[in-house]
Amino acid sequence: MGRRFKLGENEKEIIKVIGLGLLVVASLALPNLPLAINSIQKVRGNKGLRKLLKQLKKKNVIYLGGEKIKLTAKGRKLLDEIYLSEFKIVKSEKWDKKWRLVSYDIPEIYKKSRNLFRKVLENNDFYQVHKSLWVSPYDCKEEIAVFAKNLGLSKYVIVMTTDKLPNQKEMIEYFGLKEN
Repeated sequence: MGRRFKLGENEKEIIKVIGLGLLVVASLALPNLPLAINSIQKVRGNKGLRKLLKQLKKKNVIYLGGEKIKLTAKGRKLLDEIYLSEFKIVKSEKWDKKWRLVSYDIPEIYKKSRNLFRKVLENNDFYQVHKSLWVSPYDCKEEIAVFAKNLGLSKYVIVMTTDKLPNQKEMIEYFGLKEN
């Protein structure tokens, strides 16, 4: 059984940057590092950044080979957990009487990303109308767009806004909203 370990904020940032494919070993010597890594490098220096990478390699989170850095299967799983834990829809106190419908048609080849996307909707209390149609009373268009983009799913996801739903009473009750 694998030992569970805690990730620091800097390690999480590195995992996210590697997950987006923005970091290669050669870039450690360059001044144009991705911003997240650049801030870590400013605080910890090149040695500190290299030490973080070695720690992640030792934990079997990343693979260092040649000039490339890749996430291992364990690293990809941690990246998913990081995305899930960080993604939150801000719930406004007063309802603006609008519904946000999130619809997606994500191909089977992106099954893992689709499952993660669905899990995020569930974790943020969206109401599932159909298999790939979810509703929220909270403004979430930007957050959903950013999350879908980070997963490479933008062209498969759409967010729509409406002021009426066929089963609106049920939705108002589900979300505990006030109609007036």
